[in-house]
Amino acid sequence: MQTSIFYMMSPQYLLTLLEKYKDGTCTEEELQQLNDWYNALGAHLPDQLLDAGSETARQLTQQGLASLKEGLSIADAPRTATIIKPFWRRAGSWAAVFLGMLMLAGTVWLLQQKQSSVVVADNGLQQVAGSDYNRYIILPDSSTVLLHAGSRLEYPASFNGSNREVSLSGEAYFDIRHDSTKTFVINTGKLRTTVLGTAFNIKAYPEAREITVSVTRGKVRVEDEHKVLGVLTPDQQIVYNTLAATAEQQSVNAAAKISWVREDMVFESTSFDMIAAALSKRYQVNIRFRNEALKHCLVRASFTGTESLEEVLDVICLVRNASYTIENGHDITIDGKACVAE
Repeated sequence: MQTSIFYMMSPQYLLTLLEKYKDGTCTEEELQQLNDWYNALGAHLPDQLLDAGSETARQLTQQGLASLKEGLSIADAPRTATIIKPFWRRAGSWAAVFLGMLMLAGTVWLLQQKQSSVVVADNGLQQVAGSDYNRYIILPDSSTVLLHAGSRLEYPASFNGSNREVSLSGEAYFDIRHDSTKTFVINTGKLRTTVLGTAFNIKAYPEAREITVSVTRGKVRVEDEHKVLGVLTPDQQIVYNTLAATAEQQSVNAAAKISWVREDMVFESTSFDMIAAALSKRYQVNIRFRNEALKHCLVRASFTGTESLEEVLDVICLVRNASYTIENGHDITIDGKACVAE
């Protein structure tokens, strides 16, 4: 499923890129990301904002980055060391106009979207929108979710009630932290799946006639609006027909059912920079290299797809005798010696 480029970049990450662009600290890859993002904006902005000479454009451009921060209440993004001189400082006055329009575009889009990847709805729920890549999410109770591309998850900013309750549209693999005092409930249309602590996969696309719940570890209870449909243990699943309101419990190879979680986490002689780009999207972080030569080093590694970002970085950096640091929870710097020609 292909979706808008807007779902490929979190607002926090975009704000960081705009800061770095303004200050001349963008890498070539980051400049390309901004360029792709900007090129996709035309169909989503009012016509008067595409005219750099319009009064609306002039006023909003003056507000610039300050409006971005004020509208989203996001603290100043950290700045990194200069990598390249930005082309707008080299190219002359026309590029300065583009810079203004870029900041304007960021202002309009971010304020309109109020976060495209994760937004807080009026009811206080965090809404994780669909994208064209799988995404790793850490819930407020430290449970983790691998959200399939094109899927949507809603969950509260904190689990303060008697239950931990979320809603899913699409497919996701859940690894739920055990809490004997609070059951974990996933709502998928007419079905409710209830657990205390376990790992399982749910496939519940709105347009599909079936909802499937498959368990890899622990035990879950599945019910519809009227009755309990079954209690599942490892390597069991329930297939629920939404039209007939019938359910069939089956024995399955649950590991095969969740093979999708690792499909983009197998790297066969993949360059370090391509791996960094994949991890940036999956975990919604910003990764840079202190030693640019590291980007071209090749890495062979495979993962189950359920690992945390730190677990993945530990392995990849060990393979290349590199190291990494994390600042502000989402800014990662990788350092090490250049690799021997391969």
